[in-house]
Amino acid sequence: MKPHPFRAALGMAGALLLASVLAPLGRASAPEPVADAILREIYETQQALRQKSPNARFLAFWDFDGTILKGDCSEGYEENGRAVYPGLAQVAIEHGLASGYRPQGGFAEFWHDYRTMDERIGHWLAYPYLVQMLAGARADDVSRLAREHFQTVLAPYVFAASRHILDDLAAQGVENHILSASAEVFVQAGSSFVGVPIERAHGIRVRIVDGRLTHELVYPVTFADGKRERLEQILAEARRETPDRDVFVIAAFGNSYSTDSAFLAYTARQQLPAGHGVAVMFNGGTEPERWKGAFRRAEIDATVGAP
Repeated sequence: MKPHPFRAALGMAGALLLASVLAPLGRASAPEPVADAILREIYETQQALRQKSPNARFLAFWDFDGTILKGDCSEGYEENGRAVYPGLAQVAIEHGLASGYRPQGGFAEFWHDYRTMDERIGHWLAYPYLVQMLAGARADDVSRLAREHFQTVLAPYVFAASRHILDDLAAQGVENHILSASAEVFVQAGSSFVGVPIERAHGIRVRIVDGRLTHELVYPVTFADGKRERLEQILAEARRETPDRDVFVIAAFGNSYSTDSAFLAYTARQQLPAGHGVAVMFNGGTEPERWKGAFRRAEIDATVGAP
């Protein structure tokens, strides 16, 4: 099996150049028009629900990799056979945070192990391994490294349309949550770069003991049906927090039929007192027969760091 291509780390000059453009980054000046069309559809439901429940709370749920971030924060991103940026799995290994892999050359070994798990057994084993391989590392050290990587490398690769929708929803009082199959410690480090509070960024979790990550998973694992289960947990928690207010899930966003359809379908199929939940599949490719017509489909490409 071929080693993963992301071998070269960014040099200091490249990191400084990227950092220098971060200050003006935010919404792109002209995100795809589909963003405003999606927002109009969501707001029709929000306004209809407010007519029935003026004090209601509104939630939206987002996949992260491929939906908010172009590429994958854990695995990295390759385009037309060219390595665009390294993922946090590689960066963490090369900084000595994975005890089972050497900083020099260990990422190629990890990538072989990870791809073997993914291809021969399945995502349900491979995705948790992205955080389990960090067992023994201090959670604060992983978080600090992940924040630095988002700041210096990943931030420009946020989709402009997604950032536009996130910002607009937040301005209209919608609480954005992230449901990712990446490690929660990675996604929480990046959530501030897309305007989502850290407590609303959810990913694959492991138990932390004495400040260190362990191998022990905290369920549900936020992949496929696990994303729907975590959504239902968060919804139940919100209703307990504010028992005097109705809480509605009005939107969901993903990019993969295999990993995101369960929570998108929950959003689209729920029976609301008015309107309907808007479930959007970005760049999802060909619809599987099971999901034909189930979700609003849209293609997006521009990023906030694009010229």
